[in-house]
Amino acid sequence: MCTSVTLETKDKHHLLGRTMDFAMDFNQSINIIPRNYKWTNIINKKVLKTKYGMVGMSVVIDKNPILADGVNEKGLMCATLYLPGFAEYSNIRLEEKNGIAPHDFVLWVLSNFKTLEELKNALSNIEIIDTELSLLKLTPPLHWIVSDKTGKSIVIERTKNGIEVFNNPIGVMTNSPDFQWHLTNLRQYIGLRAKQFSPVTWSDIDLSAFSQGSGTFGLPGDFTPPSRFVRAAYLKSNLTQIDDELQGVSGVFHILSNCEVPKGTVVTLENTEDISIYTSAMCSESCTYYYHTYDNSQVSAIHLLNENLDMLEIKNYPFRREQIINNEN
Repeated sequence: MCTSVTLETKDKHHLLGRTMDFAMDFNQSINIIPRNYKWTNIINKKVLKTKYGMVGMSVVIDKNPILADGVNEKGLMCATLYLPGFAEYSNIRLEEKNGIAPHDFVLWVLSNFKTLEELKNALSNIEIIDTELSLLKLTPPLHWIVSDKTGKSIVIERTKNGIEVFNNPIGVMTNSPDFQWHLTNLRQYIGLRAKQFSPVTWSDIDLSAFSQGSGTFGLPGDFTPPSRFVRAAYLKSNLTQIDDELQGVSGVFHILSNCEVPKGTVVTLENTEDISIYTSAMCSESCTYYYHTYDNSQVSAIHLLNENLDMLEIKNYPFRREQIINNEN
């Protein structure tokens, strides 16, 4: 479970936000990965270097950062979400293509590319290889949303059809089914609207709405991926007064707050609880990473361009878990 959304402000700042909904905490933190940082491709054991510096939420294993989401110094933004039942990876390591583990895909994207077009052109030269993530002791079924300073976004899925790239006209992504199914499913909700319905007369009875909000009757409220996709798409499409970056950040968090999962409301078949461990937003122009956690609703910000991106090691910012209250008296 996870929900992601893009947003453009009136002054042309572009944001990508997401909830991280999962039943397991990974002791994650916010990390600055500098330029020329060496990491090892688990597929072929080759040591690679990052071309661009980046900031994102990650876990570092044997000096290799496993990124859930992030933004690089050129404003390219990427997030990974679950796609169970639909994600299928290759078991064949093709000599003519570079193999990438699913959990290394965000790092590979942000390490190497400035724009969506650069990334799309490079996808034909890679294959995503079925590779276990040691933290989970399984290969995570993933797909990815990527956006840049154009405000456009794409969805990348590795399914039985191979690597597929979809333009994302709605700027939203959740989980299974596949992305094209979610776009088609939106057609069932074309009756939703922000404006109140006017009173009508049936036979001799005058009918009017009980209160405000009648136009949104039928907006799904459950936590399934299709419902979260519709909810986020509707909210994004009707959001107003998003003038600048800070209002955009607020807007992203307001949209995603309607998709966040409180403790105890979603219990898996393994009897574990899925919760929204954190919610993040990234800005392509300022290269700033904003986030709040389940237990700390105050928004924290890490500004990538304030850092020395030629430093030698990863810089870590702690994951803030304790609630901060502004006591007025």
